[in-house]
Amino acid sequence: MAVANGVPREYRVTLDRVRDWSSDTRSLFLRLPADSPLVFDPGQFVSLALPAGDRPPLVRAYSLASSPEDGALEICVDRVPGGEGSGYLFGLLPGDEVVLTGPFGSFKLAEPPPTPLVFIAQGTGIAPVRPMVRRALATGDQPIVVLQGGNAATPMVYAAEFVELASANPRMRWESVLAVAGTAAADNPQLERIVRERYVEADDERARHFWICAVGALATRLRDLLRGAGYERRAVRCEKW
Repeated sequence: MAVANGVPREYRVTLDRVRDWSSDTRSLFLRLPADSPLVFDPGQFVSLALPAGDRPPLVRAYSLASSPEDGALEICVDRVPGGEGSGYLFGLLPGDEVVLTGPFGSFKLAEPPPTPLVFIAQGTGIAPVRPMVRRALATGDQPIVVLQGGNAATPMVYAAEFVELASANPRMRWESVLAVAGTAAADNPQLERIVRERYVEADDERARHFWICAVGALATRLRDLLRGAGYERRAVRCEKW
């Protein structure tokens, strides 16, 4: 972590550009000062101090969807109805500045283990998984599976990139797992079924490592399912939004 006198370092960053995935989901690309690089591991997050709310600054955490090697920091933001933080971020224009602090978080992948890797994400939970997969492809030779869940309310962000990565790397498999119509945006019973059938019931192999990121109870249900089936606690990492 970048720190100064024991305190995480602050950065004043500039919004460089925006990519809209849907009317309620967008990526913000934040440009760091040229003389102040942010050193982080894939999967970590930063905290943004936003001049919004009744008692500004309003502090909100966002996972970094970019890799440490990328030139700009990328965060993926969902608009929350009535949300002061996401409302403020959706109102930013290129050239506007934001103060962030970090990096933070133990949900990361600095050096991939040599075992098969499984990444499971629902909605924009795919954001921290993206740089993890890139790192694993660049530094290892183990099999990689990415299960990306979504539904009508959660667009498949980065899906085209994952398709290209899987096409170029035979050891990687990417699958989209769409929830049935009417399922809440933060849930995906289809994703749970696949994880249970494939990684719990299909065999007794328990050497795999998992990274799970989703909103709400889905993340912890998947974590508890896998740990309860005999996977080591440290082999099942979970980030709950």
